[in-house]
Order: sequence, then C-alpha cells, then structure tokens
Amino acid sequence: MIKNVVFDMGNVLLSYTPQDYMKTITQDEVIAQAVLKELFNSKEWEELDAGTISEEDAVKQVSARIPQYASYVQKSMDNWHSDLTPMEGMPEIVKRLKEKGFRIYLLSNTSIRFFQYRDKVEMFHCFDGFIISAKERLVKPDTAIFDCLCSRYDLKNSECIFIDDLQVNIDGAIKAGLNGHLFQSAQELSDYFESNHIF
Repeated sequence: MIKNVVFDMGNVLLSYTPQDYMKTITQDEVIAQAVLKELFNSKEWEELDAGTISEEDAVKQVSARIPQYASYVQKSMDNWHSDLTPMEGMPEIVKRLKEKGFRIYLLSNTSIRFFQYRDKVEMFHCFDGFIISAKERLVKPDTAIFDCLCSRYDLKNSECIFIDDLQVNIDGAIKAGLNGHLFQSAQELSDYFESNHIF
C-alpha cells in the first residue's frame, strides 16, 4: 500500500531548461553554447550536485576554461534558479495528494542552493521532507540516497513510490525497495495514480 509519494524535482516538479535560461543571459549563441557546455554540462555541475565543490570554486574552474566569458559564467551561476517554474499540472497533483492524506517528499540531485529558493516555491509548502544530494553527499541512482530518505523520515521502502523522469533513477529506487514510476507528464501521472487507486 502506497502511503508516501517521493518526487524528483527537475523536469518533474519544476521545469529545468538551461538552454532556454541562457537566452535570458545572452543573445550571442556562441557564448550561450560555451557556457552550457562548460558550466551546465560540466563535471563541476555534477560536483555541485554531489556537494563536493563550492559554487565559488566551480565558477573559478569553469571560467579558467573560457576566460573570455567569465562574466557570463558568474552571472549564469548567480541566477539560474530564477528560471525554475512549476511544471504544468504538478502543483494541482501535489495539492490533491496532500488532501488525500499522503506524505510527500522531495529527493533530488541538486546543489545546496536549493535551500535559497525552496520557500519561494509554493507547492513545497505541502512537502513533509527534503533529501538533497549536495547536503547528503549522496546522488541518485545510488540506493544509499533512497535508504537515507526512508531512515530520516521513518518510512517503509515498500510504502513509497518514487517519481522521476530518468529510468536509471527509477531503477535505483526499485533496487532500494521502493516502487517507481517514470514521469512523462502531469496528465499521464494523474492517469497512473487513478488506475492504481492512489487518486
């Protein structure tokens, strides 16, 4: 029996599209592509999610590779979270789950910056807990991050369902004893919940 619904964040609850975000930083496609490659698709970005590097050091290392665009690297780092907007239909699903008495959790590979914007996201006020990779020094799909969630909040793994947009992370959750469902859209998720008597 499912009692706890655990959500990934990026492109499940909140839209995360660095390509679109870079259009708000610069209209120069060469600069945009350089920053996308060297910052958002870099080992430093992965290290930020893992909690093994500071934002300051990440900016320094990335800027050293593209010194001519250093100011754009800094600006992109400073403001990227401002582009996170709710995925269509997801605030309504979260509200409905809460009204039906489910406990709701976030489990996300993201940087420590999460705690700067968490309170500004209205649907997060419905959540019962948050597991953030950078804080825990654990990343999906490692089963340890799912065990951390269940231990921290005293949950039974089998009573949790994890919703993520990447199959590899769903596989990690299932390996840890949770149920899992691959996110495709709010409508598909709502239909899934209906057919499985969660709604």
